[in-house]
Amino acid sequence: MTSITAYDDDIRAIAHAYIERCEEGAFDYPAFVAAVDAYRKRHPETDEGEAALTVSNLLQEMPRAGCR
Repeated sequence: MTSITAYDDDIRAIAHAYIERCEEGAFDYPAFVAAVDAYRKRHPETDEGEAALTVSNLLQEMPRAGCR
């Protein structure tokens, strides 16, 4: 089971990657890919598909305006 601290750290890492890319002018998909990459750096044992699903679910929990 994932601890609440690890969960918070995951959310922080993917949010930072996503927001950073949006602020650079990226569209949603490149920002999403950056968030998946950030998640996989924290969880290298996770395959690409599972990481994308997890990040998608975590992003849905966060309030956001989205990229351009």
